[in-house]
Amino acid sequence: MNLRILKKLSARAAPLLPLLGDRREQFRARKEDAYIGILIMDRKHWDRGRSVHGDYVFENTIKRRAADGRGWIYMHPPSFARKGTVMVGCMSGGEEPEWSEESAWEALDSLVRDFFTDYQRLVDDDCCTYGAALTRDLSTPSKILLAAREIIRAGGAA
Repeated sequence: MNLRILKKLSARAAPLLPLLGDRREQFRARKEDAYIGILIMDRKHWDRGRSVHGDYVFENTIKRRAADGRGWIYMHPPSFARKGTVMVGCMSGGEEPEWSEESAWEALDSLVRDFFTDYQRLVDDDCCTYGAALTRDLSTPSKILLAAREIIRAGGAA
């Protein structure tokens, strides 16, 4: 997945979220202002830069010496959604509330996976992975969107 596809999937997921009971505020991301929780592994879309320090600043950073010998060239997965990506967010926390946000696609994906997870199986069988307890194949975005629509038709999840 890359940021362009995340933006398109978030646009498709946004109208489904209120129907599934997600009452968080929906908004469009501004440039470099909305964090994402998905690890984008398509290196073509990674952020690149140059630094005089050899320290790793970001998680999953790849670095190498610059060809001219001055500093380091680094690249790392993007931290921000593209401008215009539909995001959902809300204030959470008791004593010291904080703003938490995620893309609409991340929100829909977690709602659908939670709905189709057999938590009793996780406890009984000592499943080591979260995906092993899914009661339905959710391996592609189209299957996740289809499952979300079926949950809405059945009147569940809210």
